Amino acid sequence: MYRETKTKCLSLFLGLTIIFMPYSVLAQETGKITNLKKGDEAPFQGVLMDTITAGRLLAEKEYEQIECDLRIEYELQKFKAKHDLEIAIIENRATLLEEQNTSLLSIKNAEIERLQKLALKDPNDNANWWFAGGVLAGIVTSIAIFYAAVETSK
Repeated sequence: MYRETKTKCLSLFLGLTIIFMPYSVLAQETGKITNLKKGDEAPFQGVLMDTITAGRLLAEKEYEQIECDLRIEYELQKFKAKHDLEIAIIENRATLLEEQNTSLLSIKNAEIERLQKLALKDPNDNANWWFAGGVLAGIVTSIAIFYAAVETSK
């Protein structure tokens, strides 16, 4: 909450500063540096700084570039770490699915093998009964046809 308020106030301040800033200031040539001695007249209009302040400003500019490079490197490392984690999760998921598939295949093969052994152990050899049943059905059918033929001829 405090951070949001601070950001809003800073945005408002900067917006008003830009609106009320004289544009002639923005059009001035920058980057002029001249060494002056006490009593010398300045060759241009501007702000006079002592050497310590000027050195500090130059050093800050140099360190801003280093800080920016460090921030970029930090964000890249964070991005890389995030994606390495996502890749590791996907690889682990793929390994888990492979193990699950292997396990299911071994269970399926074991069940097929068990059923084959069961089928070979008790082979339901009823061929003799089927033959006897077929012969008996043929005899009964022949007698029924002969009886029907005799009855229709009377």
